[in-house]
Amino acid sequence: MANLTEIETHLRNILQCDRIDDYCPNGVQVRGGHNITRVVSGVTACMALFEAAVAVNAQLIITHHGLFWNKDPRVVEGMLKHRLKLLLEHDITLMGFHLPLDMHPELGNNAQILNRLQLIAGEPFGVYKGSALSKMGHWEQSLSLDQVQQKLQKLFGGEPLVLPYGPPNIRKVAVCSGGAPELIHEAVTAGADLFLTGEASEPVYHVAREMGIHFVAAGHHRTEMFGVQAVGERLAQTFSLEHTFIDIPNPI
Repeated sequence: MANLTEIETHLRNILQCDRIDDYCPNGVQVRGGHNITRVVSGVTACMALFEAAVAVNAQLIITHHGLFWNKDPRVVEGMLKHRLKLLLEHDITLMGFHLPLDMHPELGNNAQILNRLQLIAGEPFGVYKGSALSKMGHWEQSLSLDQVQQKLQKLFGGEPLVLPYGPPNIRKVAVCSGGAPELIHEAVTAGADLFLTGEASEPVYHVAREMGIHFVAAGHHRTEMFGVQAVGERLAQTFSLEHTFIDIPNPI
């Protein structure tokens, strides 16, 4: 059993939540009971995740995409009201960690992707408000596009969108999880052979084709599954908690 305040302090410290100006609150978004024995992690705060957490008697839910965003209306009604009602009825705490979880050099989504693809991390990549969200990566030996696609399929599943306009030998890779197709320009400038992100936009087709870079959109959800899992596992080890990652599939 762990104390909620201790967990909150621990996570805010290791994720350095105050180092970047995010467009949502990071940390506790709904405060429930004080004693924690089981934590559930998931990518996005949604009713399906909350119901799954209730089913396993979790007292704490950790997400990458929380309930509240700076531009949201300040009226609690409709979908938000129903979600909050479930959490409050079961005295469950909800925490959300957005950009701090993308950026973390060990637990972050991007660090986890680089590690799981066996890419050697290099220079910073994906600068946002003066801070790098990710790093460039490279393989010791170049791979063909088919070999890269096999690695991506094994890691992410699904059917990533691939724009195959880069060089035949792929070694240097730019990575930024989630929705960051506009960073293709930074990837080109950094000399990447391939840019991996979660979502595509209409202009990237022409940029990839004209600038000679492979572009891969592996899914916003799929590229952001690993950070919350790593955080949940770290809490389980640090505070002797039970942790369950619950994947609520999302094709986007």
